Amino acid sequence: MARLAIICNIAFVLTLMKMLLNWFKMPDFLANFIAVLGLEMSPVVNISFAIWWLALKLRKNTIEIPIWQTILILFMLMLQILSALI
Repeated sequence: MARLAIICNIAFVLTLMKMLLNWFKMPDFLANFIAVLGLEMSPVVNISFAIWWLALKLRKNTIEIPIWQTILILFMLMLQILSALI
């Protein structure tokens, strides 16, 4: 789940770069694929990861995910929520 979230978050950042920076060019088919992966799938995967992570923490189970991945995923989720509100 964490690997999928990281891949989707990379696609989210690439999509933002494509939308905001004029010099960042890529072929249309690739831009469309990355946009779907980044804008539509990334928030769903990040919310699913956050719920899964919280459930494991509440059960006091050990989590085998590096802390940097968890911080990155939760930070990207907050960034996506902020970008949806703006």
